[in-house]
Amino acid sequence: MRIVQYTDPSQSIPDRVGLVENDTLVDLTTSPTAPTSLHDVYYQNGGDQSGINAACETLADRSENRALGDLLTNVTDPGRPHLRSPITAPAGLNHLLRIWLAGVTHEDSAKLREIEAKQSTGSSVNVYDQKYRECSSGGIPELFAKSDTDSLSAHGGSVAKPESTLRLVPETELVSVYGLRQDGQIERIGYTGGDDYTDNGIEAQNPLNLPQAKNWCGGCASLGPMIVTNDEFDDSDVKVTCEVIRSGECVASKTGHTGQNHLNMPDGLFHLERSLFERIPLLAKQLQVLYWGTPIVFSDSDLPSGLLDGDTVRMTFDGIGTLENPVKAWKPPGQLKNLQP
Repeated sequence: MRIVQYTDPSQSIPDRVGLVENDTLVDLTTSPTAPTSLHDVYYQNGGDQSGINAACETLADRSENRALGDLLTNVTDPGRPHLRSPITAPAGLNHLLRIWLAGVTHEDSAKLREIEAKQSTGSSVNVYDQKYRECSSGGIPELFAKSDTDSLSAHGGSVAKPESTLRLVPETELVSVYGLRQDGQIERIGYTGGDDYTDNGIEAQNPLNLPQAKNWCGGCASLGPMIVTNDEFDDSDVKVTCEVIRSGECVASKTGHTGQNHLNMPDGLFHLERSLFERIPLLAKQLQVLYWGTPIVFSDSDLPSGLLDGDTVRMTFDGIGTLENPVKAWKPPGQLKNLQP
């Protein structure tokens, strides 16, 4: 199944959830229980008991079908139906969505990170190569969190570039989605595409800058365009591409492969899952997204200035679709005057 969260301004309930079946949109929000999100489908309509597919099928039997139209491609007209992030927290309950990410899980990424760190500092930092080899031998992977669920942008949603950014880069990643079943077991619900935007400039200066390099307001990551459930998605070898569009022209483009066959660890994805959930168990009613790390890294020679205000990042994920984000400059709100010495 292919699940989308979207907004239709013409409806009395604008935020909606549906299934994409070829050129048809099955509007699950028209069913009697009127779910408006994946969270509603999973936790309020039996997904945590019977599984996400069975829950969607039950809702679909009592839902209306609509023409899909340009829902998956509309990124310019907010007055027409457009996609939301495929996973969101219930309003006012951001703690019910957790965002965790993995780093240096692909060889090309680890090698280039090491080179960039040495270029920035003038010395052999070695932490990226060390972490890659450590994880490959069954050791602890690099895992970190994005703290603000409101900074997850959808297809067409903007990504912020804070004015203090040194060098902003995209990181195209496969993302898995999890829920907690009623029997207390974690379930892998499905997959989507994601971009873990990173201030590579400050991370290269010192790897301890990682939290600041990954977190800021206004959009520091993206998800989309949809969730593809386990039964329809082969996660062994997934081709991904990333293009940077500037003033209508492609100024940088790369292709890579991710998936279970390309992770540098014994037990593949389960090594990441075990490392995360054994220390931080999923709680009741929580959803979890886990970014797998990127096979695509844009070096200084690929994208010398990094991403600029006005750029568009366009990513494609085989079997999932296209995720596109414009980059917009962001200024802090000026809250420090009272704290200045």
